Amino acid sequence: MDSFESRLQSLAISLSQTIDANAVAQDSPETKRLTPAVQALRDRLKQIVDHEPDIDSIYILLPTDKPGILRFLIDASKTSRVAKEDELYDATGLPFMLQGFDHVAIEDRVYGDDFGQTQSSYAPLRLKDGRVIGIVGIDVLAVRLEETRWKVVKFCVIVFGVAAIAIFVLAAFVRKQVHQPLSRVLQAASDLADGRPHHCLHTRRRDEFGLLADEFDTMAQQLGDRERLRATFGLYVSRELAESLLKEGKLPALGGVECVATVLFCDLSNYTRISESLSAPEVIALINEYLAAMSAIVEAHQGCLLDFTGDGIIATFGTPLPLANHAHQAVQCAIQMRQKLTRLNGEWEAQGLAARWQLLGIDRVELRIGIHTGPLVAGNIGCASRMKYCVMGDTVNVAARLETMNKDFTTSILVSDQVKIRLPAEVADTFTDRGILKVRGRLQSIGAYSL
Repeated sequence: MDSFESRLQSLAISLSQTIDANAVAQDSPETKRLTPAVQALRDRLKQIVDHEPDIDSIYILLPTDKPGILRFLIDASKTSRVAKEDELYDATGLPFMLQGFDHVAIEDRVYGDDFGQTQSSYAPLRLKDGRVIGIVGIDVLAVRLEETRWKVVKFCVIVFGVAAIAIFVLAAFVRKQVHQPLSRVLQAASDLADGRPHHCLHTRRRDEFGLLADEFDTMAQQLGDRERLRATFGLYVSRELAESLLKEGKLPALGGVECVATVLFCDLSNYTRISESLSAPEVIALINEYLAAMSAIVEAHQGCLLDFTGDGIIATFGTPLPLANHAHQAVQCAIQMRQKLTRLNGEWEAQGLAARWQLLGIDRVELRIGIHTGPLVAGNIGCASRMKYCVMGDTVNVAARLETMNKDFTTSILVSDQVKIRLPAEVADTFTDRGILKVRGRLQSIGAYSL
């Protein structure tokens, strides 16, 4: 349609430049007849209309004394009504026609009048001195435009139809060559993603799919090795630390970083006397059950399990991965650890195991927890061949001392003032002030609070 409109515009420009505007200017409605030059021009325009299949009318309009009212000088039409000489035409509602007195204009849509539904182009007729005496207009019937559109549509349908058939034939061929090996690879990938064992593809093809299958088998084997390494590594260090080290893709190095985090120390009361009442297998079973329950609670609160010291647990919150509310998470973890131990005591009572240490005057297994927040250094210590992830600094020592101080107050959870100030008000209000305490091995005293 852009090409069609360009042809229409080009023809209007060509006619405006070749029509003798001076001859048109000599015509006057008072003469009641056309001059020979104008009659020759009308015959010429009629020939153009008859030879151009897309053009329905070519006409010349001259201005009148009334604004927007024009008069026909010539109207050469093929099928629509032919205007009479000097017939008036109201162009007040046709902005593009009036623009034709200033410059070449083409209508952006179909307009309707007594001559039919048309789309037109207009060009000014200028004298040698540049004055505009009229316009030349060219009409194309809307029916002709629709015919042109349908030709384009039919052509596109044929092209797309041929293309669709070609694509279907090609797709059938490609499916035959690709579907089977690709389906095997996709199924193997799905099994691998779902955690099901992957069986090697062992394809004998030497094309791209054969290479893909070989590479997939290699990748699956490496992923299996990596998963076994992660699972094994995760048994000796925290899951967060294992995943962090594996994600970095490089070997850990000695050294550490300074940060502010929360340290939690946990120990069992009277553990030595309790273990005396049990056999070695029973001690291992008891401590493993206890440590498994406590470890799950620490991990649930985004803590990092650093070490098991017999019945003791050392965990940090805020290392190796940052944690915004590390103090609050540590306190909530301690609360749930105490609640879980209460339930374990009930289970050991039901199993008859608690009767062993009750004979020694120990009614129940109890824990002591110390929590402190402050600056520390977290990193790897040791040597190049053997290292360990740990935290060091005054914050760690204070947490350990708070855990021991529970004996003096017969409490189970003791936190420092640096922990309490970081807690939400509704949690902080549940603590009891234990005063300013002197910490063994430390010059500065700390404020302590028990839950």
